[in-house]
Amino acid sequence: MRAAFLACTGLLLMAGPAHAQISELRLGVAGHDLHNNTETGVQITGQIVLDSPDLLSFAFSPRPYLYGSFNSDGLTNLGAAGLLWTGNFTENWSLDLGLGIAYHDGALDISDLPPDDPVRIRLAETRALLGSRYLFHTQIGLDYAVTRHLAVGVYYEHFSNGQILGQGRNQGLDEIGARISWRFGR
Repeated sequence: MRAAFLACTGLLLMAGPAHAQISELRLGVAGHDLHNNTETGVQITGQIVLDSPDLLSFAFSPRPYLYGSFNSDGLTNLGAAGLLWTGNFTENWSLDLGLGIAYHDGALDISDLPPDDPVRIRLAETRALLGSRYLFHTQIGLDYAVTRHLAVGVYYEHFSNGQILGQGRNQGLDEIGARISWRFGR
């Protein structure tokens, strides 16, 4: 599965011309595991958004992205790749919708551990049980362009296996954050 994730990431990067341009760099901070509230810390997030390659024009020109999310308490970290659709509804305001595949280093399940096992008890109380190493990554964001190149925004994202990428546990992760973006050539 790791090879499949790396292959998909490579295809996203090569989907356009060999000289794919970075469209946007984003840095953010997000409240972590807001639905279950079992994991602590905040997520420090970074996203590289590329220009949309011509071959994706049939799908309303989504922009490929690479994403990283790192937990301040050393819990679940995530990496993702996917597509991001952006629409401006005024000169300064834009809305993003994104869909991708993520890989994480968090906990999967505890069902194979005995009920009184201390590790099982600790994991059940402190970790989101995600059920699969690979998760869907969905996101929605609202950004305000302060200048031609600088934008600030808020976003919501959800990570889940959807009972498609895994079976059993699927607690998922919900995060809400704020970000700052540097836009190139817009």
